[in-house]
Amino acid sequence: MNLALKEIKYYKMKYVLIAAIIFLLAFLVLFVSSLAQGLGKDNISFIEHMDGKYFVVSEDADNNLLNAPLDKEDVKVLKDFNIPLVQMQPIKIQNNDKFLLTTISKLHALPKDGDVALDVHLNKSYDLKDKLNIVDSEENLRISDFEKFQMYSHMPVGLVNQATYNKVVPHEAINTAIINQHVLDNVSIKDLKQNLKHSKIITPEDAMKAIPSYEAEQMPLNLMVFFLFLISAIVITVFFYIITIQKTTEYGILKAIGTSHKKLIFKLIQEVFIIVIFSVSLAIIIITAINNFMPPGMPFYLNNNLIMILAGLFLFVSFIGVMLSIVKVLKIDPIEAIGGE
Repeated sequence: MNLALKEIKYYKMKYVLIAAIIFLLAFLVLFVSSLAQGLGKDNISFIEHMDGKYFVVSEDADNNLLNAPLDKEDVKVLKDFNIPLVQMQPIKIQNNDKFLLTTISKLHALPKDGDVALDVHLNKSYDLKDKLNIVDSEENLRISDFEKFQMYSHMPVGLVNQATYNKVVPHEAINTAIINQHVLDNVSIKDLKQNLKHSKIITPEDAMKAIPSYEAEQMPLNLMVFFLFLISAIVITVFFYIITIQKTTEYGILKAIGTSHKKLIFKLIQEVFIIVIFSVSLAIIIITAINNFMPPGMPFYLNNNLIMILAGLFLFVSFIGVMLSIVKVLKIDPIEAIGGE
């Protein structure tokens, strides 16, 4: 460790430059990943919020919860099995704002009559206890709460109780049903499938993929993250390989005085890990500080598990990148290096 630290201190300008480049790459990876997570939450957070193990949708819905209502016969079957039902209807309010009016049967924590719990994306335009005037309806809703992560397909969700929903939306169409863990403890999926005639059972992942904007947004951002990792690997490989070539004579002298290959390789790996850990840690600190100042409606979500995975990937990429330098060090002949040939 002392040898690695002494070398970093001696060639500090070179190592500061590579640390700055790795920091910028790590910051970009974390920022783009958090942006992808945030945009993903704007599409799928309400599906996650419902905490369903499976969902029941119409066979004509293409797995999308909003595309087609459930058949009335199947709704009766679901009621007999005591499965929570979900009704969803996009509605327009003043200022041309829209949200997805939603109610879930058998959910006890719903607002009282006339109240709605909205996603925080609308708290810039409205305050608690504000009245929402519904277009083409005589009904008004009062905002009782703002909640995080209640978005579906970039549309804020507004939760109401069954009585309020029935006043605003005249029809009784059911969009989907939630098969949660409580249902699974009492109902056999096989039995349920046999009783459903015009509906199918899908996973939350199927429901997420059916949202048109979800994969279209995630794919380019994830591809960008992949190429940033690739660029990081190339930068680290090239930098340490050039440094190794420049210090061929020094490595030759170290070999000549009896320094083992193991010690030289360990020194190289230590240098890389010190630089990368410092740079990535700084990037994490800054991205966390930025996240604390982000407004609630901003599509930016910092996932702690993802941060740890990305940090680990940076260390792995760095380790792969230093392999070429290690091979070069192993091939250095002390006599040729000292002689300058």
